[in-house]
Amino acid sequence: MATLRRRKNNWQAIIRLKNYPNIYKSFKHLKDAKRWASETEINIQREDAGIFYHQYPSFKFILNKYLNEVSVKKKTYRDERYTIINLLKEPWINYSINRISPKIIAEYRDFSLRNVSGNTVNRRLDVISSIFTTCKKEWGYPVLNPLSSIKRPKRGEPRNRVLNKNEIEKILSDNTLDTNFRNIILIALETGMRKSEILSIKEEHMDGDLLKIPVAKVRGRIIPLTKKAKSVLLMSELPFKINKYTLGNKWRKLMRKHQIKGVCFHDLRHTALTNLFLNKSLSVPEVMLISGHSDPRILLRTYTNLKAQDLADKIG
Repeated sequence: MATLRRRKNNWQAIIRLKNYPNIYKSFKHLKDAKRWASETEINIQREDAGIFYHQYPSFKFILNKYLNEVSVKKKTYRDERYTIINLLKEPWINYSINRISPKIIAEYRDFSLRNVSGNTVNRRLDVISSIFTTCKKEWGYPVLNPLSSIKRPKRGEPRNRVLNKNEIEKILSDNTLDTNFRNIILIALETGMRKSEILSIKEEHMDGDLLKIPVAKVRGRIIPLTKKAKSVLLMSELPFKINKYTLGNKWRKLMRKHQIKGVCFHDLRHTALTNLFLNKSLSVPEVMLISGHSDPRILLRTYTNLKAQDLADKIG
């Protein structure tokens, strides 16, 4: 039943129903508030009865269905699973899928921004958007995507942290590094490969001075190897027996040990590709062939840390 209350000079109608977000609306006259409340309740009941639409499942049901049928087939399954598990803790997941409004998602966005960065929130919103797209295109639910009506958090500036020579020497001179870990770091510095790509290398992927990666972030590619990279790979037991999460933990522990701040493992890729520009004097298309980028603007914006003095030395 609707609740009617006096609010300043207006009458406010409030509709509270189980598994449905509260609805509020204000009117100048009491009779208008009563009429709106009655009509709204009838429409909701008709919708639930399938008179307007067929019955919609809860968002909780959809989350689990998406996780088990769609997400499980993706490379990003583990990350999406983490996002969905956190979404399952939200109070509004029991609403039916058609009742997840832009307002609900906007409130979730604002609350999340208190604890994590805008980039992290955007990744979570991407998962929600993918779920609604799947609901409409593949599962036949005529729902609107609430993400299309809200403002996304501003994405942070791309990382441009590059390790200097002293930091690299400090890391590689650490006698406590196990052979596998050291070899992985060296390959990252020599090739600019991503963490997941390095960990997927197998012996059969090597072909002379070339490394053929069948599965990368976007598509498979062929990477030319330096003499040092080739030597390290030939001495390594492939594939490396470590997962990317354990590797990430070991890297963070190493950074704390040597008091190197603001560096993640992916910054080895930044460092390697920047060195290809500065030390190897490779062109943008040549570096793109090695890095696997399809858009030169992304490569230049994200990975080059060129300084005016470096360019002055080069052209001088």
